[in-house]
Amino acid sequence: MKRHYQSGFTLVELIVTMTILAIVSVGIFGFIESGTSGYVESKNREALQSQARFVVERLGRELRHAVPNSIATFRSGQCLVYTPVRFTGLYNTRPEGKNTFEVGMSTTDEYWEKTVGNGSHRLVFSPMKPDDLAPKNNGLDPDNSFTILSAKDNQITVSRNSDDPWPSGSPSKRFYVYSNSVTLCFDNGNLVRRVNGTNRDITLAQHLTTGSGFSIDSTSLSRRNLVKVVYHFSQSGETSVYNQNIQVMNAP
Repeated sequence: MKRHYQSGFTLVELIVTMTILAIVSVGIFGFIESGTSGYVESKNREALQSQARFVVERLGRELRHAVPNSIATFRSGQCLVYTPVRFTGLYNTRPEGKNTFEVGMSTTDEYWEKTVGNGSHRLVFSPMKPDDLAPKNNGLDPDNSFTILSAKDNQITVSRNSDDPWPSGSPSKRFYVYSNSVTLCFDNGNLVRRVNGTNRDITLAQHLTTGSGFSIDSTSLSRRNLVKVVYHFSQSGETSVYNQNIQVMNAP
């Protein structure tokens, strides 16, 4: 008589096998999770660095071409205001008793006269402080800047009282045309850009923390011409600090 043997797992063998499979599965899933987490962190870090490079380049370009001496900080260095240059040009003479003078514009925009002649732009000759870009309106202090009333045939007419003397001129006989000022603020973890006089707010950067701010180097040869910006980026427990020095290129 032949003996028949039953093949298969005993209960103990089955439990041991399932335990081993569970341990191996946990290890595999842990490896996959670790790899995925590392990839996500790497992508987040790359995105944060790209954002930092963008905002550093953006602010550098904008502030370098601000109207000279138009930059000021407030809110303990959390905000900075400046006035972008719209156009710039040169003049030869400013006739006394008149509010019109001939100019040579440094622009390739053939429609600049139409752009600046609608009453929404102002002109300044030699600004020494931010207040020089705004009308005084007090009847006592003379204006250093004027609203452009019209522009035609390379001549600009401004809102100056023709009986008043012209303000101090630029050593290089240069003038600047501008419109709205711009405010930059570190606010609630964001860097926000606001065009003053409009409702246009743009978030330039996120994930910013305490320590970010603006300062103006008052020890430079020409005050308000060197801006220092510190960015403290923080994400997923990692902090990156960027220090930026921006030299305003324009001079009165």
